[in-house]
Amino acid sequence: MLTFLVVLGLLGSVQLLLLTRQLSSTLWKYFLCTELDLPRRYGEGSWVIITGHSSGQGRLFALHFAQRGFNLLLLGSERCHRVAAELQAQFPLVQTKVIILDFGRAFADDFFVPIEKEINLLGDKISILINNVGQRTAWIDYEKMPSALIRSTIACGTIVQARLTQLVLPGFLARTHKSAIVFITAQCQHPTFALGITLATEISLPYLSVYEAANAFGFYHANSIYEEYSSRLDLLNITPGAVVTENTPYLRATPFRIDSAIFVAHVLRLMGNVSGRTCAYWGHALAVLLINFAPWKKKKILRQTGSIIAQHYMDSYSKTVLLHKSHTEKHE
Repeated sequence: MLTFLVVLGLLGSVQLLLLTRQLSSTLWKYFLCTELDLPRRYGEGSWVIITGHSSGQGRLFALHFAQRGFNLLLLGSERCHRVAAELQAQFPLVQTKVIILDFGRAFADDFFVPIEKEINLLGDKISILINNVGQRTAWIDYEKMPSALIRSTIACGTIVQARLTQLVLPGFLARTHKSAIVFITAQCQHPTFALGITLATEISLPYLSVYEAANAFGFYHANSIYEEYSSRLDLLNITPGAVVTENTPYLRATPFRIDSAIFVAHVLRLMGNVSGRTCAYWGHALAVLLINFAPWKKKKILRQTGSIIAQHYMDSYSKTVLLHKSHTEKHE
């Protein structure tokens, strides 16, 4: 009996220490740390590469870095030109380069050739990579999902991050200033403390299987890169919850949602202050922690959220197909 009580006491002490450490880390990350002088840390006038910046949080990343005097290499769709024009109007001293790409075709053998040429040209002037792009797709039911969406979602969410990270590393490691990579990935897991110690840690929504799998690749890829290079680079694996942009208005009803402008500002505040896997917003961290204390609601909440996202995506996809069909018929 005495041995049992000793073991129980030790387990309780370990849990208390874990909770104390988590609380201290949470207070620092989300409430106490302030943004560093990013141009000084990463180099005045250096270049930032941003993927998926034509709208949403990617566009806001571009605006924030331009505001701080960084030059920008923008990778994405034709809408990149619109963002580049916006940047030029607001920040005329900032240099902007655009490479137009369809990330859904990233498995093509020559896809990264123009990117690699530009990276080699800029060399160690590049200081930051924002791996932001992702193709959010969802379908009810999965067996009816168009095969083209499966391929493009996997291409966009896996090979792009893997190859871009590989391409910038030689220059980053050769610089005298610090360099940084920010991975925007996913909440694949939640922490287990106290009452949640025996619970499963994965977080998975129904109807988003391909998108979630691609995000999981990004999540684990970023974790491994952190383990390998964290002593030499600033690395953040950002695991967001609901971030509301002009592309995701349906997330406004989601608990602990955050506006994309606030979310992006929080990410920049973490750069150089925090490393590794983290949420960028305290509400997202709290949301996954609360799952431990209401496990009977977890499946219902995830199913409802997945259904909302899937229905919105399918409606948007149908409208896009109809518009494309109408446009094609007018030109026949």
